[in-house]
Amino acid sequence: MTSRLLAAAFLSLVAGCQGEPTQSPEGSQSATLSAKADCVQRFDGITTCAKGNASLAASEKGVQVNGLKDAKTDGVSSTFNAAINWSQEAQIRVGSQKGSVALSARDGDQVVSTLSITSSADRQVSVTPGFTGSPAGNYRMNVYRDGRLVNTMQQPASFSITFYDWWSFVNWWNMHWHFFSYRSVYAQDSGFDGACGWRLNSPGTTFSLRGADGKAIVGDTVEFIEEIGDGAYPYRHFSGIDVNASATDFLVTGESFGQEK
Repeated sequence: MTSRLLAAAFLSLVAGCQGEPTQSPEGSQSATLSAKADCVQRFDGITTCAKGNASLAASEKGVQVNGLKDAKTDGVSSTFNAAINWSQEAQIRVGSQKGSVALSARDGDQVVSTLSITSSADRQVSVTPGFTGSPAGNYRMNVYRDGRLVNTMQQPASFSITFYDWWSFVNWWNMHWHFFSYRSVYAQDSGFDGACGWRLNSPGTTFSLRGADGKAIVGDTVEFIEEIGDGAYPYRHFSGIDVNASATDFLVTGESFGQEK
């Protein structure tokens, strides 16, 4: 997300996929690496470092992350160059309904978007995205099943979505999370160019949630895409993702990023 115009530095604009310089949401701060500077390069082009009290162990299975006690401080930080999309596959056992996972996307040390995941009952999770592309922070949620869009809803800033019959925090779970800078394919979506987006899915599983009409919606993948406000400056790249957690077991089995072609 390098600046494309020097003039942008002098404009008081809200930026798509871009936060204010002083903004660092609680529980998802930019990378505060462990005192041991525990870093590995297990995945192509990605430097993976421990945060807080966490420690890492790389193997043919991936990167094992230990010491995840507090989701505000402990986690794993991935750094790479000028990405427009990122994905990570992880086998995770939170181990308690009181545990949590917090993801944050960074441009250097600046947090540009966040995703908070908590649980209040078995196989019931609440997901709260945070965006900075407009003063309101609104976003669009897309629900897919078998690759087909089944529902789209507009949501206000910091609105938490509850998913039922899905992720069991007390058991091992195979989770895929993705972050991307949106690129429009159709003209009607051009207003989302440069918007941040998160995508979540767990292979072979489905979830349900309640629509605006109260009816159940069943899907296997969910997307959250920020709404860019009027006058926003569309930054196009990002350079890191932090995944913090309070969890008993966390194994990163795959990770990759893509760049502009």
